[in-house]
This record gives sequence, C-alpha cells and structure tokens, in this order.
Amino acid sequence: MKQAFYLLLSTLVLSSCKFGPDFHGATSPELPATWVNDLPPASGEGDLRTWWLGFRDPQLTGLIDRAFAGNPDMVTAALAMQRAEVELRNSKAKLYPTGAISTGGGNSGSFETSTSHGRWNGGLSASWTPDIWGSTRREIEAAFASLGSARASAAATRTALAASVASVYFEWISAKESLRIAREQLTYQEETYKVVSQRVQAGFQSSLDLAEAKISILNTRAQIPTYEANIKTCLNTLAIYLGTTADQVQLTLPSPGTYNRIMRVPTGLPADLLRRRPDIIRAEFQLHEATAAIGMRVAALFPSISLTGSTSASSGTDFARFFSSAGWSLSGSASQSIFNRTQLRSNVQLARLAQQEAAQSYRKVVLAAFAEVEECLITYARLANQLPLYEQSARASKEAAEISLFIYRQGNSNYLNVAAAERSWLNAELNLIATRQQIRMTLARLSTALGGGWTSSP
Repeated sequence: MKQAFYLLLSTLVLSSCKFGPDFHGATSPELPATWVNDLPPASGEGDLRTWWLGFRDPQLTGLIDRAFAGNPDMVTAALAMQRAEVELRNSKAKLYPTGAISTGGGNSGSFETSTSHGRWNGGLSASWTPDIWGSTRREIEAAFASLGSARASAAATRTALAASVASVYFEWISAKESLRIAREQLTYQEETYKVVSQRVQAGFQSSLDLAEAKISILNTRAQIPTYEANIKTCLNTLAIYLGTTADQVQLTLPSPGTYNRIMRVPTGLPADLLRRRPDIIRAEFQLHEATAAIGMRVAALFPSISLTGSTSASSGTDFARFFSSAGWSLSGSASQSIFNRTQLRSNVQLARLAQQEAAQSYRKVVLAAFAEVEECLITYARLANQLPLYEQSARASKEAAEISLFIYRQGNSNYLNVAAAERSWLNAELNLIATRQQIRMTLARLSTALGGGWTSSP
C-alpha cells in the first residue's frame, strides 16, 4: 500500500513540470507615436464600435443590424466559436482520471430439484495519465488560443460585413443619384432640342444642329439603363449580405443632408490597432497557439506514465458476503518511443519553425494594418480637397450651359458650344457624385481599418 502511495505522490510532484516556452505576448514592430498623415477626419472622441451611426441614417443602421442577424457567414463564425469551446473542454478533460463501473450476475438451477445458485459480481476501475511533462496543459493552452482566434475571426467577419453592407448601400445611393442627374439632364436636353428645332424650322440654323441635339439626347438615354441595372445589382448584393432575397429589401433614398454627411472618425494612436483590429488579435492568438505546440512536441520526447486502479467484489446468493470478498489493485506503467526518436525531434524543430513563421505573420499583419490606415487618411485628404472644387465646377458648368443656350437663342453662337457646355455640366455633376461616393467609402474603410465594428474584450 505504501508503494502505491509513493508512486502516486511522485507522479503528482512530477506533473508540475511543463516543457516548452511560455507565451508572454507578441512582439510588435516599432510603430510611430502618431499617424504620419494625421489629417481630418481625425478626432479625439467617438465610438468606433458602431461607426455607421455617425452617418445618422436609420436605414443604414437597420440594414447592418439585419446583416448581423441573418448573414450566413455570421452564423458560421458563431458555430466555429462553439466548436472551439467544445475542443477546449475536451482538452481540459484529459487532466482528470477516467473511470468505469461494471456489474453482472447470473443464476442457474435444476428443473428437477427446483434449486438455484446465483452469482453476483461488481467492480470499479479508474485510469489516469498524469500530465507529467505538461503536454496536456500545453494542449489546453493551444485550445484556449484557438478559441481566441475563432472569436477574433468572428469579429473580423463582423467588421467586414458592416463595411460591405455600408459600401453597397452607398453604391446604391450613388446609382440613384446618377440616375436622377441623368434624367434631369435628359429633360434639359429635350428642352434644348425644342429650341434647336424651332430655330431650324425658322431657317436660322441648319439641320446639323438638330442632329447634334438628337445625339446628345440619345447618349444620355443610353446611360440610364446602366444606372437602373446598378440599382438592381446593389439590391441583390444587399440581399445576399442580409441572408435574404432581393424582393425583401426595400429602400428609400434618404435626404441629401444624410448621405452627404462628412463625419469625424476617432483615429486614436497607431498602437491602438493592436487592441482594436480583430485580424491583429487573431494573428497574436495564432502565435500563442504555435508557441504552445512546441511544448506538446517536446513532451512527446519523454516517457508516458499511466496509473490504473481497480476494485472488485463477488458473492453468491448471500449478499452479506459481497463486500467481504472485495479486492483492489493499483498499478503503474511507463512507455517510451524508441525507434522514432528522429521523427519526434524533427517534430520539435517543425513546431519551432511554425512558431517563427507565426511571429512573422503577426508582424506582417500589424504593418499592413498600419499602412491601410495611412492610405485611407491620404485618400480622404485628397478627396476632401477635391470636393469643394467639384462643387464649384458643377455650379459653374450649369451656369455655363444656361448662358450658352441663352446666347444660342439669340443667334450669337452655334449648337456645338451648347452641346459642349451640356456635356461638361453632366460630367461635372457625375464627378461630384463620384467624389462624394468615394468619401463615404473611404470613411467606411477607414473606420474598419481602425478596428471599428465590433466590441473588443480581454
């Protein structure tokens, strides 16, 4: 009995060992104290978790909420987290003994004498493979990191989904605006055509002017089906993101003051990305998992020890003697691989190489995230400088078109000048719409690049 006790005690003491390096966090590349292009819309206040609220568009908010609830990728991400949680519980269960219970009995007798003889037996058994070298604890550590990675992947899916829904919604707005401008231009060109037709009939202008006016109308009409198709395509894409069909997506164009709003985004500091961006957090968990795998491979080089204990009892029809005949046993065993030592050492080397690759992947993700934010800031600065110029150009082009038509009515100009002014006006309006669209898209991309769109947790 004392030998069994000493065996158990020594096993418990040895189980405090744990091979392999401990993970103390990823080493991030050196980042500057502030953004190199710290331009508007930088702001010290704001909440990036729900950055789309800055547009103050209830319709956009409703679309994103519907996508969070019904998108298949979000459901898949939730299932991946559940699977990681189950795997973590399975890894923890390996720390504890396993047991079994058995019972049985039988009875036999003679039909002639009507006598019977019964025999009953029962037993308990338990086995335990103590985590002497820390392999199971490293496995638990890796499973925990895998769970963290799954959660970060779900967060990345959420941020990407919010940005995708917002981007398609903005494209829908841009298509609706472009369609409106095209129809307004078509109406203006048709009125111009009437003026040209009157002057041709009066003999003041040649029929060439009438043909040129007709060409302008046809060119504008040819653009309208493209915008109409873009609107339908956006609705169909939104339906996919929402996990539904296009007939279930009904949108109303909000007021220009809503979708042309220029909101301010809290850029924070470059170091904030390490805590806010889910792809960086996922890369760190993957590095943690790769680090824990080293300890698992090192532990495989050492013997595996297991303990087995059992007790059993049996009796006949006299149950009073059932426990008096009980017995017990306790045994231990150790196994060690002999012929595949080279392979086991190679596994350790492969684990260390995988850990180094994961460290470089983490570094790459951090640098790419930093560059993405800087690129968005540069793009926004360019667009912010262009926007007032395009607004002035649109107003000036409209005024030029109206003056050109007035001069044409007076017979002091030819129609080519009118047609050129109308084309310039149309292009200026479309450029203005495109610039405002790019600003909305850049703000959405910047908010996502800064790690917005999800609630981070330790």
